Amino acid sequence: MSSTRWLSTVTIVGLSFLPGARPASADPATSKESAWAPLTKAAALAPKDARERRGQEVFEQRCAACHAAVPKDMIGPPYMPPMSGTQALQARYKGAKPAELELRADLTPAFVTAIVRGGLNSMPFFRPTELSADDLTALNAYLARRH
Repeated sequence: MSSTRWLSTVTIVGLSFLPGARPASADPATSKESAWAPLTKAAALAPKDARERRGQEVFEQRCAACHAAVPKDMIGPPYMPPMSGTQALQARYKGAKPAELELRADLTPAFVTAIVRGGLNSMPFFRPTELSADDLTALNAYLARRH
């Protein structure tokens, strides 16, 4: 491949940091050809507070597999129902309280900490090496944001 042909290839993909290459003409944030997707609805609704955002990340990483909303179209193996924590809370509360932890307004930091560190029924406990004190504080801020 000649150097001229190679440079024209580089220019097409917009690598303007190479000598002789021209910058890309389209703004990547607004171009139809952009690789960047618009924010999802969930990302747009993310908490504004940094600690609550970290708490949301902790929830999604550590809690959502059992305690998020039960998807209507999710099919799982019969021995492991989807969102088992949410289903257990639905059976316990019978509609008196939301079963999804993110919808609750009565979760105090002391209660969440006690359950996370001590476990309850089939919910395992989380050691400080598995869920740091800072992450637990952030999780508490996220779950208590509705108070």
